[in-house]
Amino acid sequence: MQISVVSKSLLAAFGCIIIICLSTVSHAAYTHDGMREYEKNVHLLPLHKQKLADDITRYRNADNLWDVLRDEFSLPHHEESYAVQVKIEWYMNNQDYLLRVASRAAPYLYYISQQVRKRRLPAELALLPIVESGYNPFSVSSMGASGLWQLMPDTATGLGVKHDWAYDGRRDVIASTQAALSYLAYLQSFFEGNWLLAIAAYNTGEGNVLAAIKRNIRDGKDTDFWSLPLASETRDYVPSILALAVIISRPDKYPVYLPPIRNAPYLAQVNVGQQINLKYAAKYAGIGYQRLLTLNPGYNSNTTSSKAPYKIILPIEKVEQFTENLARSAIIQPANWLHYRVKSGDTLASISKKYRANVTNIRRMNHLASLKLKPGTTLLIPSQQHTPSAEELEDAQFERELLHIKTPVVTHAKSNKYAALKRRIKATKELAIPIYSVLKPKKKYEIVPGDTIYMVRKSDTVDKIAKRYHVTLAALREANQFTSNKLTPGKQIVIPTHQPVHTASNIGSTTPNITPGDTVYMVRHGDTIEKIAKKFKITASKIRISNLIDNDLLSEGEEIIIPTHYRG
Repeated sequence: MQISVVSKSLLAAFGCIIIICLSTVSHAAYTHDGMREYEKNVHLLPLHKQKLADDITRYRNADNLWDVLRDEFSLPHHEESYAVQVKIEWYMNNQDYLLRVASRAAPYLYYISQQVRKRRLPAELALLPIVESGYNPFSVSSMGASGLWQLMPDTATGLGVKHDWAYDGRRDVIASTQAALSYLAYLQSFFEGNWLLAIAAYNTGEGNVLAAIKRNIRDGKDTDFWSLPLASETRDYVPSILALAVIISRPDKYPVYLPPIRNAPYLAQVNVGQQINLKYAAKYAGIGYQRLLTLNPGYNSNTTSSKAPYKIILPIEKVEQFTENLARSAIIQPANWLHYRVKSGDTLASISKKYRANVTNIRRMNHLASLKLKPGTTLLIPSQQHTPSAEELEDAQFERELLHIKTPVVTHAKSNKYAALKRRIKATKELAIPIYSVLKPKKKYEIVPGDTIYMVRKSDTVDKIAKRYHVTLAALREANQFTSNKLTPGKQIVIPTHQPVHTASNIGSTTPNITPGDTVYMVRHGDTIEKIAKKFKITASKIRISNLIDNDLLSEGEEIIIPTHYRG
């Protein structure tokens, strides 16, 4: 989203209202519509535990969200328009693009659609991030717009969205959605209920749309969207959204496969209670670090904010696993340093004395070649006498570099630098064993990376399963402690399909939601989605869709669903 100079003054006047609205929502005792919220002590309270179980059941049994949206669309889609037809044709010729975008939207779409419904806005607005960012929260435009809704820095500030070196609310799904929908509601009111003009203004700024209207009035021309002399990007922008709505509304006429998305909360917010290292959070939840970053894209470093509220977003099916591990952990692992802005007269000795930190450690963490300090510089201060490890020094370097990128991607050079930092995050090594597995009591059989969890189908027998997975009957019976050949349909059993490894772990009590006949596979070293798909004789795209994965990043020890029921 871009915004004109004229629009900035209008937005500034509107900003106070938005800030009040956003602050009211952020301090709500209960969750935002479309996303559940749980406290860190959920493992202690039976009422919370039951509510969580009910939420998971509701999610697993929910209808397809695409069908719901189809029924809730309310805007005229102008299907007969030439501009809309051009966009429809493009989408129909690029269905692989739609599949990727729809898969990427899966974690966020329910929350956003509920926010749209709560405000009684047109359901079509939930499609806007498809055009803005391809539903990629890390998307950054050449102009510096960022996040699902592509908010510009000045626009975000005017809407009360915080963004600094440590946190960028433009990427935060909750903060950016609240701000974007508030702005769209304002634009609709500004243009007296005309949604096409409001959507156009979201792209180019209300000042530009207003100027085009005045120009047409002066020239005696119509002032509807289709008649206005707007920039070509904006003339394409509105038809792109309408074309998507047409395709979703008319599956009989425009057959496009969109992966099913459940019409229930997929995400939950957990109030951790204090700052936590996101690498540890991912291990506690039993998910890959990169996946956790994708669900919490607002953080610029590997920790949550140093100020309350300390919340992270997780898949709802991972909440209990996370809180159980959190309760059992000896300590929550926060960042082992804080930030200090150097003042005039400060010395390393005085700062060291104030924070009880070792001068040598301060110099190592900040790569200080001399004892001289420049006022205004931000230093990372190790907590008391803590000596930073090699990994912590690398993380600190990441934060130090971020400190000097006030608005990422304002220049091409900074854009490349920021991308390099992101690649470093992706390359971060993760533990192969989910911590929850270590904390749970040991079972007689220990699942190993490469093993399979299988849900029994009606026609299955022990012999058939052993033959299908090329394991011996003895190994299958031993892994599951079978006392007979009778199997219960719907029951999950372990298939010992692993290769010899040195490290093993118990399976946790929580496994992904699967359909009878599906498989839960524990990723082992060297696995790729393509390799796993070939092994199970299904397509890689089916694995991506079932696990809401839009890239090739897998973590050793991570559990993923293999939709083997497709094989019949």
